[in-house]
Amino acid sequence: MEKQKWIVRIVSAILVVLMLGTLLVPMMNMVYADTGDDIKAELDRLETLIDDLNSQIQANQNDAAKAEQMSEFYQKKEAAVRAQIDALKQDIAQRRADLEQKQQELALQVQKVEQAQELLSERLRAMYEMQRSNPLSVLLGLEDVSDVLRFSENLRTITLSNDEVITNLKNERAAMEQQAAVIQTDLDGLNAQEQQLEASQQELASAIVAANKMVDEAKAQEEALNVTLAETQEQYKAEAAKWAQWVAASSADQNYIADNGEFYWPIPGYYRISSDYGVTRIIYGVKDVHRGLDIPAPAGTPIYATAAGVVSTTAHWSYGTCVKISHSSSHVTVYGHMSSRAAGITDGVVVQKGQLIGYVGSTGNSTGNHLHFELDVNGSPTSVRPYLDPNIESQLYW
Repeated sequence: MEKQKWIVRIVSAILVVLMLGTLLVPMMNMVYADTGDDIKAELDRLETLIDDLNSQIQANQNDAAKAEQMSEFYQKKEAAVRAQIDALKQDIAQRRADLEQKQQELALQVQKVEQAQELLSERLRAMYEMQRSNPLSVLLGLEDVSDVLRFSENLRTITLSNDEVITNLKNERAAMEQQAAVIQTDLDGLNAQEQQLEASQQELASAIVAANKMVDEAKAQEEALNVTLAETQEQYKAEAAKWAQWVAASSADQNYIADNGEFYWPIPGYYRISSDYGVTRIIYGVKDVHRGLDIPAPAGTPIYATAAGVVSTTAHWSYGTCVKISHSSSHVTVYGHMSSRAAGITDGVVVQKGQLIGYVGSTGNSTGNHLHFELDVNGSPTSVRPYLDPNIESQLYW
C-alpha cells in the first residue's frame, strides 16, 4: 500500500513538473520574444533618430556654410562700394576745388569788366565834355591840320578799343560761367552717386549682420544637436550591448557545434573579404570594431549554414534581414544583410550543415550586396578563421 502511495506521489510530481514546463516554456518564449521586439523597436527608433540628427546637423552645417559665403560675398561687395565712395569723395573734392577756382577767376573777370566799363564811362564823359566845349577853341589850340586829324582819329580809336576790350571781357565771363555751370552739374551728379553708394553700403552692412546672425544661429543649433546626438549614441551603445546579449542567448540546449576546422563556407565560390574581423570603423560617430567577415557577392547568391544548429531570425537595424544559428549554448553564427531568408527558415527550426538559409542582399546598414558572417562565443565576437576548413582559409583574399 505504501509502495503504491509512493508511486502515486512520484507520478503526480512528474505531472506537475510537466504541467509547469508546458506553462513556463511558452511564457519564457513570450518574454524573450517581447524582449527581442523591444530591443528591435528601440534600435529602430534610435537608428531613425540618429539618422535624423545627422541629417539636421548636416543641414545646419550647410546653412552655416551658405550664410558664411553670403557674409563673405556681402563683405567683398561692401568693400568695393566703400572703395568707390572713397574714389568719389576724391573726385568731389577735386571738382569742388575746380569750381572754387573757376568762381574766383569769374569774380576777377567780373571785376575786370566792371573796371573796363568804368574806364570807358570816364572816357566817354570826358569826350562828352569835350564835345560840349567850343570846338573852335580846341582846334585853335592845335598847331596844324595834321594834329586835328590825329586828334579825331585817336578819339575814334580809343572808343573802338574800349568797346572791343569790354566785349572780349564779357565773352570770357560768359565762357567761365558756362564752365562753372558744367562743373556744378558734374558735382551734383557725383553727390547723387555718393548718396546712392552710401545707401548701398548701408544695405550691404545690414545684409552682413543678417548673414552673421544666421551663421551664429546655425552653429548654436548644431551644438545643441551634437549634444542630443552624443546622448543618443550612448543609448545606441547600450542597445548594442543588449544585441550582444541577444546573440549570446541560446535557442536550444543541444550541442551542434562542429570541431575546429570543420565550418562550412557560407557562400561557396566567393572568397574575397572586403572587411575583416577586428577592423576598426566609425559608425554614426561611434568607434566600432568589426564583428565578423564581410563577403561581397551578387544579390540573390545562396547562403548556407556553416554548421548544424537551431535557427532564430529577426530584422536587426544594422544587420537588416538576418539569421542567427545557435550551435550550442556558447557558439552562435550570424548571417546579416540578407535580401530574404530561405523558405522554411523560421525560429526554432533545426538546420544541418550546408543547408540553404537565405540569399545575399544589402538590407540594414549596408552599402552594397554582401554577407556579414559573424561568430559569437559566449556573446562576444570571435574570429571564425580557426573554425574554417584549412582549404577554405587558404583561398580567402582581400
